Amino acid sequence: MPPFGAIASFLLTAVIWTSGFAQNIDSLMKQRVDAGETPGIVVGIYEAGKITYYTCGFANPETKEKVSQKTLFEIGSITKTFTALMTALMVQQGAWSLNDPAQKYLPPEVTLPEKNGKPITIEDLVTATSGLPRMPDNLAPADPQNPFIDYTGERMVDFLTHYTLTRESGSTYEYSNLGMALLGYVLVLKNHKTYSQLLDEWITKPLHMNQTFINPPDKTTQHRAQGYFEKTAVKAWTWTDGSVLASAEGLVSNSEDLMKYLLAQLNESPPLSQAIAMTHVPRHNAGDSHMQIGLGWHILNDEIIWHGGASGGFRSFTGFNKQTRTAVVVLTNSNTGADDLGFYLLDHSLPLKNIQMPVAPSEKTLAEFPGEYEVVPQFRILITLKNGLLFYQASGQDSFELAPESGTRFYVKETNVQIEFIWNEQQEVVKLILKDSEGIHYATRIN
Repeated sequence: MPPFGAIASFLLTAVIWTSGFAQNIDSLMKQRVDAGETPGIVVGIYEAGKITYYTCGFANPETKEKVSQKTLFEIGSITKTFTALMTALMVQQGAWSLNDPAQKYLPPEVTLPEKNGKPITIEDLVTATSGLPRMPDNLAPADPQNPFIDYTGERMVDFLTHYTLTRESGSTYEYSNLGMALLGYVLVLKNHKTYSQLLDEWITKPLHMNQTFINPPDKTTQHRAQGYFEKTAVKAWTWTDGSVLASAEGLVSNSEDLMKYLLAQLNESPPLSQAIAMTHVPRHNAGDSHMQIGLGWHILNDEIIWHGGASGGFRSFTGFNKQTRTAVVVLTNSNTGADDLGFYLLDHSLPLKNIQMPVAPSEKTLAEFPGEYEVVPQFRILITLKNGLLFYQASGQDSFELAPESGTRFYVKETNVQIEFIWNEQQEVVKLILKDSEGIHYATRIN
């Protein structure tokens, strides 16, 4: 998740506070779940030498499984910090230099683009200053809901061979999944091992991170959160070691493992201490005077070292402050993240966003919605009102309560169904829009 632009300015401007410092973490989390921002949220905090985990909501609203510190989430671009640490380990081992051109470690038939004769270096890739775009334009996934599993090194090489840089590498920060994918590709070629093998041998085993994977084993499925885009359940993103973008955003982990990772950052734990310290050194401005980038990690106001992550149905945050000896993990199973909460827990002078709670329609408005709506003759939707609550029932299905998002939009908490009622110019409810896992359906009111 990019830390520049809107995020940086948002963090450093005045906002309307939802409440004062007296709010505790549980209430801050519950507020977000109650507002429908995410089905579940897990927060891990290390302060005063103690780790505390806070949980709220569901890993899977349909099964009613609650989130816990063991629940697995897709952590997206936090993966980049793992790839960056591997890069630093290579430097510490004397296997390469940050100043080395990436071209040096590629087969002779692969030619990386250059601008004005300046090659893309290892440091350019790990600091997002390579000049490569955020994503390649030749993805074309077989399954758009699992967009990166079939993007291979060969396809990336084909893109790079034909790409023209618009500026010299090393000159400007531009967040790039493609650049980190290329770095992971070079790491794999240089070491003659898969990314999963390097991750296991160099990081997760030494740090005893037993719940962090590129491709989680089947036995962990029961502990995986279901991701959501707004109110719609989305398919988990999966990867293989042939998925070249895995080194940019492919990891699955939980708050316990990520806290082990952050404690290693704070303590610069052996045997990774020198390489970890190397990743924290600011090397380039990151789109804002208050933000810099080290190796993979971003640094806010010279104090908070952090990275966020995003996938189709998840958002994540990891951050730590060496001066205050604090570390924070925030994980959500929705496309609405809680980075602001992570920053706030590291520094109370940083603002929390204003959470918009659902606005319940008036009794008069609710009374306008009941009726029968037809998608096709064989599929109708019955809307009923009972004791001030609205209920939805599709043909041949059970009845479910509709929870309000606004005066006209509702959702079913137990499923991924969303309903929006449509008024005509005469202020009559004449249609509804149904969104579910199969798509968007328009239904006309028939009585």
